[in-house]
Amino acid sequence: MYMPIQNHLSNGCSFSTKKTYQSAHQRLGSLLGLNDTVMLAKGGRGNERIANTTLLWFYRNPDRLNDTFVSIGWSSAHRWDYVHKLDTKEMIARGVSGIKRAVADFSYQWGSWRSWEQEFFLQDPDLHIEHTAAVKTLTSILTLQNFFQLHSVPYVFYWALSNDLPNDPDINVLKSQVDQTHFYNFNPGPAIKNNLQSMFSWFTKNTKIILDNTDYCQSHFEYCVKNNCTKSVIDGHPNQQGHHQWAQLIYSFVQEKKLLLHD
Repeated sequence: MYMPIQNHLSNGCSFSTKKTYQSAHQRLGSLLGLNDTVMLAKGGRGNERIANTTLLWFYRNPDRLNDTFVSIGWSSAHRWDYVHKLDTKEMIARGVSGIKRAVADFSYQWGSWRSWEQEFFLQDPDLHIEHTAAVKTLTSILTLQNFFQLHSVPYVFYWALSNDLPNDPDINVLKSQVDQTHFYNFNPGPAIKNNLQSMFSWFTKNTKIILDNTDYCQSHFEYCVKNNCTKSVIDGHPNQQGHHQWAQLIYSFVQEKKLLLHD
């Protein structure tokens, strides 16, 4: 039975968590005239968690498949997620930050390794880090894309953080299957490798963020840095302006592609 789209579910990393002044997702929901946004984002986490928690939420709330619009801000492919040994109740009891609202409804929580910081990644002679990161993230993207298409759930994807998509025959096959009608600025820009190095340096060393000056911004991160909408020169998180301006871009994309409709 056809149902009008009234509700909004969002997921992502720290760029997608709730803000008192409205994050990009909250602002997008307001612009689209949807009800309060259900927010599953967790700071510092990667894309496998995004895919898993989004699927879990819908499997536990199947009635919402018919009336919900989804927005996903994909995280860094170099965050490698794992299920934490402590369950959700234990983490809440210990005061672990970020376990609240809808995130607290899950029985297990996630931790993440960052590949550029882990010696057991960097020193493994058989591990192709860039290819593995891309394959893992493309698999997560296609998992949600196929789920949404199967159930006719309207959605929009974008990159919260910048990601490279290496040129490899099989990786190219995966890339070709991503429906870019639903993915804002899917492809990386020409300066992606330099931009990633600057982003990683910010994560690990809190150094000044300097990106090559191009008009094309693959990610929310790149947009905020290039438009002076970050919290500071060493903190690439969006400020209020960065959230609201990015939301306007995604809103225009949703309207242009007519994404707020059942397929």
